[in-house]
Amino acid sequence: MIIAGVILAGGQSSRFGRHKMFEVFQGLPLYHHSLNALRQNNLCPIIIATNDALFPSFPPHSDVTWLIETPSHQGPLFALHQLFIENPDIEWFFVIASDMPYMSADFVKLLLQKIDSCYDAVIPQQSARIQPLAALYRRSALATTTKLVANNHRSMKALLAEIRVHYVDFSVNDNVFTNINYETDWPKGDK
Repeated sequence: MIIAGVILAGGQSSRFGRHKMFEVFQGLPLYHHSLNALRQNNLCPIIIATNDALFPSFPPHSDVTWLIETPSHQGPLFALHQLFIENPDIEWFFVIASDMPYMSADFVKLLLQKIDSCYDAVIPQQSARIQPLAALYRRSALATTTKLVANNHRSMKALLAEIRVHYVDFSVNDNVFTNINYETDWPKGDK
């Protein structure tokens, strides 16, 4: 079974004011924390989904395949759909947003252990809050993403409402899901 590691790095960072994925956190660009978590679990291929405007800003990575979202800025559901279309040999995609400073190899490993062919997605949840941008998606969801994208839906929740999902509980205090949207989101003393 082929499991790809995917970093979603095509956003506009409009709330942050500049491209946050390149901000340095604990000595590394923010997206690199997600990249390292995937690498440490030997996921292959590793794909960074971005857009043609951001692509030149990334340094070369010998172990990374690039997906240039076309058209750009359509959101994570559109990116996932394009990943399914352009990678027909991959069964599962471990998708992580590029703005999660505490993403860890242990989290990735734990979620990988929850893969089950009965499901189309494995989604973390903290109480009633789901975390669809640190989750696993199976190629079996392709027909649903095709329908949703064709009808101009952009919500990951719309996808989850129509596929078989295994929800995995995490503590509301687990900081692995922390994401940075504004300058004020940086944990004090950590940057």
